[in-house]
Amino acid sequence: MKKAIDVASKVTGLDKLNKKVLREYDCEGCGEEKVKETELTIYVGPRKGEVIVAQLGCKCNDMKLAEEARKQRAKLKLEKMKDRFDYYSLLNESLKFATLDNYEPTNEVLAKAKADMESYVQNFDGKQNMLLHGGYGTGKSHLSVAVTKRLMEQGKQCLFLSLPKLLTKIKDTYNNKGVTEEELLEVVQSVDLLVLDDLGAEHNTEWATAKLFEILDDRAGKATIYTTNLSSSSLRERFNERNFSRLMENAKIVKMTGSDYRRRDF
Repeated sequence: MKKAIDVASKVTGLDKLNKKVLREYDCEGCGEEKVKETELTIYVGPRKGEVIVAQLGCKCNDMKLAEEARKQRAKLKLEKMKDRFDYYSLLNESLKFATLDNYEPTNEVLAKAKADMESYVQNFDGKQNMLLHGGYGTGKSHLSVAVTKRLMEQGKQCLFLSLPKLLTKIKDTYNNKGVTEEELLEVVQSVDLLVLDDLGAEHNTEWATAKLFEILDDRAGKATIYTTNLSSSSLRERFNERNFSRLMENAKIVKMTGSDYRRRDF
């Protein structure tokens, strides 16, 4: 604040003013002691006669500006890191145009799945997990991408990733000085909604399983959507009972069974 007044004084004549201390107090905001709330009367320059009140010694404004700058840097860093996922996303040509409106269910089960995902968007609380389960080509990825698009229109930050390719990207950081694993996982952890597509399609290794549940632990309390072709028994066998239980925590199961959605026109 003092620095701001010193700069302003060169323009407005604040260096030539009458001062009257109204009170002294300890500021709870910035922690400064004996802040002086001071009435200042300017008596020269274009602002002659103007009375202003300044909190001399208070650093709240400086701290506010610093916090705003920190948030802006964090936002830019997040956007930069999200750009690194573009190549590894599953937004192929068909998914680029996927919306909730153009998803056409071919049976009652898929119609209910669509309704469940529409309800998920309408009641999004940032905490509810969803697991879309069904065979190949039933539209699991279509609905998941559509949900991220609708939520991003509402200002939410969403990330749609293939789990196998995410794990590959993590491995790439071990030999890449441009981005660290910590920075990459910071993006995954911070988004409002994470979609992990193709759960169970990753290489079945101890490292892959450990990394998956490290990611899920970091996102505890945040919304995640999973898609998988595996049955519950297959998931339990693949990840063991303990990890399967963690995976199912706060997760609503959406069944998607039927003929290949991608071949519905035939």
